[in-house]
Amino acid sequence: MNASALKLSEAARARVVEVFSSLQGEGAYVGERQIFVRLGGCNLHCDYCDEPDTIAIPSGTVWSAERVKKAIIFLTTQRTHRSVSWTGGEPLLHPAFLKSMMAWARTRGLKNYLETNGTLPNALRALAPLCDVVAMDVKLPSATGRETWKAHREFLSVAPRGTFVKVVLTARSTEAEWRRVLALMHAAPRVPLVLQPATPGFGADAISPARCLSFETRARRVLRDVRVVPQWHHLWKVR
Repeated sequence: MNASALKLSEAARARVVEVFSSLQGEGAYVGERQIFVRLGGCNLHCDYCDEPDTIAIPSGTVWSAERVKKAIIFLTTQRTHRSVSWTGGEPLLHPAFLKSMMAWARTRGLKNYLETNGTLPNALRALAPLCDVVAMDVKLPSATGRETWKAHREFLSVAPRGTFVKVVLTARSTEAEWRRVLALMHAAPRVPLVLQPATPGFGADAISPARCLSFETRARRVLRDVRVVPQWHHLWKVR
């Protein structure tokens, strides 16, 4: 298969775990109803991951773009949705598929909300004009077992307007890591920062409220928009 045919093939299908309607349970848009397209596979393995079945490469099953479109259209007939959350796993492992699907979603009047671990800047470059919201995680080495600061820095430098950064905090989050987070955010002081205490029961011990709030206080000294937003969909008992 030549390169052109390969790109067409990658745009026409991807590994999908599920497509469903629910309430956004994390970050700056918590409580907003969205259509979620959960793509399979991830390039990281975070201790606190609440979707472990999406990590393996491959995971999910192969869906055609037409099948995904039909699922989205059906859900829009059931409820009103303003946006599609492209999530995972790590959705940026499927850049050609996302590019075609995001462009199509715009034609249906739907905004594109990208949930990403913020480590694949090259994939984001081509998709940035199609993203209305980018929920970018900054992953701490204490939870992932690897440093991704360089990738995060490059990702943030190409992130479009509408980006916010989310950091999941666990009992193992360190002062040194938080200094690195603030140094990273110093280059983008207008980007909102969301602190998310890890949800107990998903492989990581929860950070104490006092430590979480101490991180929040220090962040407010240098950033305009800082919020503490726990995961809510687990409390609601919804996906």
